[in-house]
Amino acid sequence: MNKPFTTLDDVALAAGMSRAQTSRALRGDPGVRAETRERIAKIAAELGYRPNLAARSLMSAHSSMVGLLIGDPNNPFHIELAQAIDHALVKAGFEPITTLRASDDDCATSAVERLLRLRAAGVILIANSLSAKAINSIADSLPCVYLGSLQIKHPRVTVITVDDHGGIRKAMEHLLALGHRRIAHLGGGTEASARERTKAYCDVMTEAGLTPFYLRGTHDAASGRRGVDTLFADPEPPTAILASNDYLALGILDRLRGMGLSVPHDVSVVGFDDIPSASNSVFALSTVRQDPQAQAQTAVAALQDIIAGTPKRIKRHVMPVELILRTSSAAPKKT
Repeated sequence: MNKPFTTLDDVALAAGMSRAQTSRALRGDPGVRAETRERIAKIAAELGYRPNLAARSLMSAHSSMVGLLIGDPNNPFHIELAQAIDHALVKAGFEPITTLRASDDDCATSAVERLLRLRAAGVILIANSLSAKAINSIADSLPCVYLGSLQIKHPRVTVITVDDHGGIRKAMEHLLALGHRRIAHLGGGTEASARERTKAYCDVMTEAGLTPFYLRGTHDAASGRRGVDTLFADPEPPTAILASNDYLALGILDRLRGMGLSVPHDVSVVGFDDIPSASNSVFALSTVRQDPQAQAQTAVAALQDIIAGTPKRIKRHVMPVELILRTSSAAPKKT
C-alpha cells in the first residue's frame, strides 16, 4: 500500500544524511552549507515532502497556526473580511485554520479546544454572536483579537470595531439633506453592531424632530424582503429605507422592484458595509463603506503584539467608515 505522505525520514534516507541534519537543512539553518541546503530542498521537492506543522508545534514552544473563527459565513462582508485576514496572516508567516462553526458560545468553545490541541499561537474572532464571557474565556487560553462591537476588557484581547454610530449618522444626514422625512430602518437583530446602528438611527431621527420607525430583523436578504412587506402595508410608507447592512439592503431592493416600485424614484435605499455586489450596476447601492483590508492588517498586527508579549496600550481600535453615494438614493418624489 502506498504511503499517504512523504516523511522527513524518507528525505533523509534519499539524501544519505541523518534525520537531524536533514531537518536543519530544510529549516534553512545557516550552520548547514548552502549547497547542502539546496540539494536537500531539491530532494524534498522531488519526493513531495511537506513539513508536519502540527508535529512541529508540539515539539516547539512556538507555533505558526492561528485560528480564524467566523460567526456568520452567510454574511458576504464577513467572508470578504475573512479573506483579507487570511491573506494578512499568511503574509505575516502564519498558517490560518478557519472554522465556519463559531455561531454561538458552545460551537466557538469546541473550535478553540481544537486549536489548543494543535498548539495554535492565537485566534481571531470575526463578528461572532458570542457573549463577552465566552470571549474572555477564550482569551484565558489563547491570545485573541475580536472584530465586533462588544466591550471586552481582557489583557489578552484587542478589539477591532468600526464606527457604527458615525456611519449611520453619515447615512441619515445624507437622506435628511435630500429632503426625506419618512425614513424607516431595518435592523439586523440582537448582535452588538446591529443594536448600535439602530440606536444611532433613533438618535438622529429624534434630533431631527422625527419619529423613529424601525423593524428588527436579521442581517440577510430574506429579512429585507419581509421588512418591505411590513413597511408598505402602512398607509404612509417610507420614502427612504436605511438598512443595517448591505445584505439586508439587497433583499429590500429585490422586493421593492418586485412590487413595481422604482429605486430611487419611489424609494431611496442605503446600506452599510459596501460588499462587492453593492457597486454592481444592477444595485448601485449607496452605502457606508468598511475597509476590510485595513481591519485585517490592524487585527494581525495586534495579534502579533499579544503573542510577542508586547501588546500596545490601545486595546480597542475604532476603524473609520466612508459614505459611498450611488444611484439608490435621491430626493423624494414630489406629491
